[in-house]
Amino acid sequence: MHSGFLRTLDSSIKRNTAVIKKLKQINEEQREGLMEDLRNVNLSKFVSEAVTSICDAKLRTSDIQVAVQICSLLHQRYKDFSPSLVQGLLKVFFPGKSGEDLDVDKNSKAMKKRRTLKLLLELYFVGVTEDSSIFINIIKDLTSTENLKDRDNTQTNLTLLASFARQGRVFLGLPPSGQETQEEFLKGHSITTDQKKVFRKAFHTYYDGVAELLQSEHAPLRQMEHEDVKMFNAKGEPSDDNVSSYEKLRKSYDHLYRNVSSFL
Repeated sequence: MHSGFLRTLDSSIKRNTAVIKKLKQINEEQREGLMEDLRNVNLSKFVSEAVTSICDAKLRTSDIQVAVQICSLLHQRYKDFSPSLVQGLLKVFFPGKSGEDLDVDKNSKAMKKRRTLKLLLELYFVGVTEDSSIFINIIKDLTSTENLKDRDNTQTNLTLLASFARQGRVFLGLPPSGQETQEEFLKGHSITTDQKKVFRKAFHTYYDGVAELLQSEHAPLRQMEHEDVKMFNAKGEPSDDNVSSYEKLRKSYDHLYRNVSSFL
């Protein structure tokens, strides 16, 4: 955006601060007012603050398109906005060693990752970022077999990967859903054949890992069922401890099974 045009807009600290504060509350209700504000202020000296607000915004799934529209406008006006935004959003997946997110509730963290991944994909599809390699880094991290050692991570990552596969079909070499042909959809997007192979390999390897995990959990479940039958035949009912342990294991197994199924 030409700096001469930006100089005609409101550069006051008071107005810019108010707009930056609003960026923490991105939603459909705020869309028109926020877009109007952004069109009338010069945020040149406050780009990093704007990025921080957007990254901190507690977006709902229904807010993603509003966020995309806002980010598109800022991308067109400020050349340093998009690189800073992408780096800020990636911290959700790669928080570093500061430990700043250790106290965050696991469910909240999982939802934040899911919405951030959706936002990043949408930003890529509209050209706010053109770097498809950021998704390779995210998917490689999510599909790391190290994550299979942690049940919560496994469950979270399966839902994230299933969501990515639905929304980012083109990364896996699958045709986009809807009316567009793949050629139309991919105009301006640089997903190479080699990158698609990397995505597919990561998905296949991870699927094999979780399928193996599922099988390994099925064996003790069947063993426990067998023991409960024996105890029922001997005493008329299984012990409370056995029932509790079985229900816990069954619930865990069923949850994993559902997530693995959604990954197919």
